[in-house]
Amino acid sequence: MVQELTAEIVKTLLSYNECTGILTWLSSGNGKNARQEAGGIHKYDGYKILCIYGKQYKYHRVAWLLHYGEWPKQVIDHINGDKLDNRICNLRDVSVKINRQNSRVPGKKNKSGFLGVSKSKNEKKWRAHIRINDKQVEIGRFTNPEEAHQAYLVAKRQYHAGCTI
Repeated sequence: MVQELTAEIVKTLLSYNECTGILTWLSSGNGKNARQEAGGIHKYDGYKILCIYGKQYKYHRVAWLLHYGEWPKQVIDHINGDKLDNRICNLRDVSVKINRQNSRVPGKKNKSGFLGVSKSKNEKKWRAHIRINDKQVEIGRFTNPEEAHQAYLVAKRQYHAGCTI
């Protein structure tokens, strides 16, 4: 039976500097050196991860555990949008919805290069749109993607409680 990883167990293995957001190993062994930064960057999603007792953990979740003494109840949002910045002041325990509202990068299918902006199919205009209460709402149509993005940011700050842009 695998024992649940607790703050007490992790405190015997790792040290967390809440000002820098860095986790370091407390002792050497299993290819790890004492005082060496723990973990690495996951090649698929770009988040820091580390392995404890053969299981992978997200770095920011372990940082939360060490600081607060319990696992986060929801998902961890990096307030400034930098997924490698694991300082405790940059982490918050929020719902998936709030985490998505703090998104700063357009999705892979976005061709405009701007969050909340797409090219209008029938016109030579750029659409600004936002999700409010799970419904897509059009903000307006603009002559260039930069104007559309600025309109999107205004709406985002007004309607998305989780937005920190």
